[in-house]
Amino acid sequence: MIDLNAPVWETLSAAGNDADKWLRCLLEGNGDIRENITILAEDLSHQLSYYSATAYVLPHLAAFCAQLSTEDKIFLIAQIGAAIAAENYTPLEPQTEAYEQFMEGLTGLRSELTALIQNTKLENFLTSDIGLGQEFALSALSIFGERKHAYAIYLMSGSCWEEWCAACTCGWNDETLSLSDQPECLEPIEIGTWDGKSLTDEAVWFYGLLALAGDEEIKRIVPLLYGTGVCPNCGKREPYWTWYNRFMEDY
Repeated sequence: MIDLNAPVWETLSAAGNDADKWLRCLLEGNGDIRENITILAEDLSHQLSYYSATAYVLPHLAAFCAQLSTEDKIFLIAQIGAAIAAENYTPLEPQTEAYEQFMEGLTGLRSELTALIQNTKLENFLTSDIGLGQEFALSALSIFGERKHAYAIYLMSGSCWEEWCAACTCGWNDETLSLSDQPECLEPIEIGTWDGKSLTDEAVWFYGLLALAGDEEIKRIVPLLYGTGVCPNCGKREPYWTWYNRFMEDY
């Protein structure tokens, strides 16, 4: 990790351009831990944009997370997921300092997240605050899963996960494809039972983690997002995520 006194911090951006200030407050124990985490996370994820400070903050947060109680670890991870997912919007160049810092932070957070998922009391912590549980599941997707998927689902919150976009190679597209009423053009995937530990099959563990948290908003559309689209214009079958990727690339 890069020392907070290093010159590079003066060149990094965040929504308030003071991420280093709030990180320092957090690390030095100045003020309320959760309030500092919330402000820092919002500073790094405002409007789901990616900020250059994120990569440099993550290793510090991972190391700090290791010192926290289980409840505060869950809170920290739940708050930082959107900032991590936003990297998908502006991917970092490999073999750069920023990329190395970002990956160092992810490695540390994955270690903490793995331990939390294996904690037998995790369900109790998550169901005590369903909103927090939902954010924790989304953050887990950002940290362990495909960031492109996590970023899309964060964006979907703007429609309360009721609708999203799709596009086929034939030219058909829909920017308000309904997800609330299962559309005929989407065939949901059958999701198997999660063992509560494995993080191999993204659809299975993400769905299982949402179920563990008591979420119903996102969980209900996961089988559609990981399912198959059948174009209503030409009949071509493709994974829904392929439809989403094409729409975002074209529009």
